[in-house]
Amino acid sequence: MTPMFRAAVASLFLAGMAGQSLAQDAGTAPDASADAPADTSAATGGAATSGAAAGVLAPIEDDNAPVPQLNLMVGQVEDMDLVGPNDEEVGEIDGILGDANGSAKAITVDVGGFLGIGEKTIILMLSDLSLDMGRIKTKLTKDEIEKLPAFGG
Repeated sequence: MTPMFRAAVASLFLAGMAGQSLAQDAGTAPDASADAPADTSAATGGAATSGAAAGVLAPIEDDNAPVPQLNLMVGQVEDMDLVGPNDEEVGEIDGILGDANGSAKAITVDVGGFLGIGEKTIILMLSDLSLDMGRIKTKLTKDEIEKLPAFGG
């Protein structure tokens, strides 16, 4: 995935999460400190992050960043095949998503299609994956994964 596409995907994900956050908080009284965005520019390398964006996942670009749940590095996980419960290949891991602290939390997987046509990208949380004999496995079948909604378009 190109850096430009990753940025577009992350911004779409941000917009969707912000809407969900507002919808969930509609019944609670607003906190006075929640109105002002938090200045986290020092912690995020100059990019300010609002309080609503704190729970948003973004692509991890550093290939040497750890993915502790799989005991691998980001560069090792990207482009690996994802296999299902019957050892069937269900897709190819495209990238790793991390939280505001840069901790790996999810993967993006390219599934379906043929030679890139009809292919879509989905998200799976790292807690739903395991490393088994050098392969990344999920309990979901290929059919179940292909029914998941597309991430970023």
